[in-house]
Amino acid sequence: MSITSIEYLQSLVRELVKLPTETEWVEFKCNNKEPQLIGEYISALSNSAILCGRTKGYLVWGIHDDTHEIIGTEFQYRKMKKGNEELEAWLSRMVSPRINFKFYEIPMDGKNVVMIEIPCAEKQPVQFAGVEYIRVGTNKKNLKEYPDKERELWQAFDTTPYELRLAKSNVTEDELVVLLDYPKYYDKMEMPIPRNRDKVLDDLQNEKFIIKNDAGNWNITNMGALMIAKDLKKFDNLHRRSVRVIWYKENSRLDAIREKEFSGGYAFAHEDIVQYIMTIIPQEEVIVEATRKSVISFPEIAIRELLANAMIHQELQQRGTNPMVEVFKNRIEFSNAGAPLVAIDRIVDTVPVSRNENIAGFMHKCGICEERGSGYDKIIEATAKNELLAPRIENQNNQFTKAVLFAKVPFEMTTKEDRVRTCYMQACLAYVNYEAVSNGDIRKLFGLSDQEMTKASRLIQNTIDAGLIKAVDPETAPRYKKYIPYWA
Repeated sequence: MSITSIEYLQSLVRELVKLPTETEWVEFKCNNKEPQLIGEYISALSNSAILCGRTKGYLVWGIHDDTHEIIGTEFQYRKMKKGNEELEAWLSRMVSPRINFKFYEIPMDGKNVVMIEIPCAEKQPVQFAGVEYIRVGTNKKNLKEYPDKERELWQAFDTTPYELRLAKSNVTEDELVVLLDYPKYYDKMEMPIPRNRDKVLDDLQNEKFIIKNDAGNWNITNMGALMIAKDLKKFDNLHRRSVRVIWYKENSRLDAIREKEFSGGYAFAHEDIVQYIMTIIPQEEVIVEATRKSVISFPEIAIRELLANAMIHQELQQRGTNPMVEVFKNRIEFSNAGAPLVAIDRIVDTVPVSRNENIAGFMHKCGICEERGSGYDKIIEATAKNELLAPRIENQNNQFTKAVLFAKVPFEMTTKEDRVRTCYMQACLAYVNYEAVSNGDIRKLFGLSDQEMTKASRLIQNTIDAGLIKAVDPETAPRYKKYIPYWA
């Protein structure tokens, strides 16, 4: 055990004994060392901790129950056995689901204190020997005898989002400054940096970035790290959440030019990634009214929105890959863990849903994304304005989402599938704006001339045959017909 960890544990004990009474997440003992009773307390304290909004519960020997005086204990857990099995191993086997509780021996003013640090229950109640326990006040009870507590416990599992679980525990104020880029946070919020460090800590707490821990130090939440970390690689469980951008020479993955990883918090990295992509995508110089101008292959607003979606809507608990942007000559692919949250064919009109509500809220606060669900409206509008195909959204085995943004290609080189998708998405966008699309709108969308009305009519018919759009009034003459989505 390191010097730092001993100091932390001693500080933790001093904080716990300051409590006016035992709580539902702390139990003090003197020398009681009955293995069955210890196991029951592990279950009860773990289940009670989450109900109290605590990340951990504590069972401490060597503290007087009434006065909380540190009196020391004779309990030596390393020498205890249950049958032929060591106490710690037996307890671990009897607790279900397995939780990473830890025994500590802590020297306190010449006296010996023993403590079990018990993680809170996460996905289901913790059992000991097949029985679930809970604390009611300072008493240990069978959970089944308290159905209201049991209901409350299951609700707590549903309302503890991954964003608010801990990325790093027991961090000092000085370490917070090293790990979190709070000056950039204030810059992003367009606020002056407070001169008082206590005000900074209060602001970061209010944003749910940090939590005061039981030992008087700080815990950094997953949200705090993901939003304003200087380097996500400093957080063991989040190093695969940094965004990778891979730049390819042509249109295949056989020849990558460069790969770059952005490991800063998303609140700052988003803009850096967008600007980096804008410098590497193909550009063409054209002459407009005797002035030379650069025309980029992909609209910036679409890149911004698709990148924000990949960051915000990823499944944070899913292992395997970083959020990723792959830049090809003819397309950009945005990938993230987690299946799409809404039906792909209703992505323009569906009420917004977020997999990570707290992150979405802060990104909206930073001006990075829209909470009202207009992101895909902007994407479809931007691609249509630039005569580009609508992005293709893919659900990959219900594990990943991929969005593909295409560069401009001549109408004759597009596939039937791409044309139909683009026509349908344009009809969706028009409908949510209380309009409908016409043959003229489709010609404009694909850069077709008035003489190419037949091509637009054929495309509209293909989209009708695919069951994606319908005529507002089937009796209207063909040249005047307007079309809306099939679900309208």
